[in-house]
Amino acid sequence: MLRQLYTKVIIFAVLGGCKTDVELIAPEAREKLVVYGILRAESDTQYVRIGRLFVTREDAAAYAARTDLSVHAQVQLTDGQRTWLAMPETVIKTPQNPFFPIHVVYKIVMRPAPRTRYTLTVTVPDNPTLNVTATTVMPSIPYIARPETTMIVGSLTSHPVIDLMKRYTIQFFPQSNTQLPALGAGYELRFSFTYGEVRGGDTIWRTLNIGPRRIAGAGSGAQSYILQEKELLTTVYANLSPFNYPYVYDNSRFSRAWRLQITALDTALYNYLRVNDPANTDFTTIKPEYSNVQNGLGVFGSAATAERFFRIDSCSEYLLRLNDAPKPSTPCSLE
Repeated sequence: MLRQLYTKVIIFAVLGGCKTDVELIAPEAREKLVVYGILRAESDTQYVRIGRLFVTREDAAAYAARTDLSVHAQVQLTDGQRTWLAMPETVIKTPQNPFFPIHVVYKIVMRPAPRTRYTLTVTVPDNPTLNVTATTVMPSIPYIARPETTMIVGSLTSHPVIDLMKRYTIQFFPQSNTQLPALGAGYELRFSFTYGEVRGGDTIWRTLNIGPRRIAGAGSGAQSYILQEKELLTTVYANLSPFNYPYVYDNSRFSRAWRLQITALDTALYNYLRVNDPANTDFTTIKPEYSNVQNGLGVFGSAATAERFFRIDSCSEYLLRLNDAPKPSTPCSLE
């Protein structure tokens, strides 16, 4: 009996000593900087976005809608020899954006050099404990071997023709100098098509963007992506259907209506995109957090893009109802 009474006293003492007020707001969570920046080899101006992590007991969207989450920081970029200071620039967000209507981004006027290591440093003068660094190595601009820059038909040159009805192999190298080791951890392929939608006497020009299609890097040799037969054609067809209006486009020899872009991604950016790709997760997967920002969150990476322009075959023109193209004499069908 005494043993049972002693046991109950111990249980009540333990339960009575427990706090029921659990601290849900972690103080250190407010002391994190969030950095997003991608250096682009084809641009003379780079942008970095700096934000801060917040935790609130109220609705997060409502809090963010009325709260300026910008950070007044000192941002600099260095390659070990030169240093560039970033200037703050206010960006007015679109009215449909549910968050605070303005945001500050940091602009750096410089063009990154390939195969160069860049270090980003962010400090907050009002809070010396808030300081982050991140590093990226700029990949080289890919060299696209196929499709070629131009092709010769008879005595005339033009952008190459891709027969969308057939399988086509796109081939590229990490850089034009194939003796150098590859720096791109992965690549993204994008297609775009610029066309006009004729409505009465007006032509409304639009650009259809397709992609990205991401592939992993495979060393310094040739990289390939196989465009399956009708793969690109059916995608464009689905976006133009139900063909309520006539469509036109520039089909001259050096038209820029059809474009292929191949972008080399550094390791940090490739890993970040791969981790956050919905295709790599399911409902039962716990998505891991990925960041290369030391003492903070986010990602700081780099990318380099090459492009080629191409033309399409007459059958694809007909099936897409472009420029009132006539039906070819050879068999031509999406089936």
